[in-house]
Amino acid sequence: MMWRKIGSASLLLALLLAAAPAPVKTKKPSGKTDPPGAPLEAVLKAKKAKYTLDLGGKSADEVRKQIAAGNYPEAPAVELVLEIKNTGREEVKIKIGGTYNVVSLDLKGSGAVSEKLKRRITPKFVIAPRTVTLEPGKSASVPITSLSYGLRGGERAWWLEPGKYQLAAGYRTSVSPRPKDAKEEPGDFGAVTVTSAPIELEVETPK
Repeated sequence: MMWRKIGSASLLLALLLAAAPAPVKTKKPSGKTDPPGAPLEAVLKAKKAKYTLDLGGKSADEVRKQIAAGNYPEAPAVELVLEIKNTGREEVKIKIGGTYNVVSLDLKGSGAVSEKLKRRITPKFVIAPRTVTLEPGKSASVPITSLSYGLRGGERAWWLEPGKYQLAAGYRTSVSPRPKDAKEEPGDFGAVTVTSAPIELEVETPK
């Protein structure tokens, strides 16, 4: 009789486990390339993930009005690096730096503000990029030292409140051999924008 009860209990437990829903796997956000399929991956890494809020003695509303009026404060300084990795099976060349290969940033959070500057200083000369050869699996690093970004630093982002923020970074580069559907550029290069998955940064109230 005892063995029969144990057997029944084991069978019931097995039926309950079989009926239980499978655990839901949360898919981590991933980066992307434009055009899709280019053999590159961007990974944003934080050398420093916590920052102190500094509004120069102003309130968040005062800084928002300052930005709206076109009197832009300096963008917050950060210590980040964007690694651009060759995910393909063949060696590729990419262009780093220069005037037109630039970082883009996407800052999200309750106190996040991004603005395209209305008054920009246009330099009279163009800086040439350097060409980097990447073997499969190898990366090139692009330092990010502030939340000033875009062509000639024409855009800025700010955090105006303490809390947690999500930041993704993109990079416009040229790749050779030219990936499929990439806009053609001289020397068998093609224009590619590679964007990272977002990372979390924390902004703290000044002590």
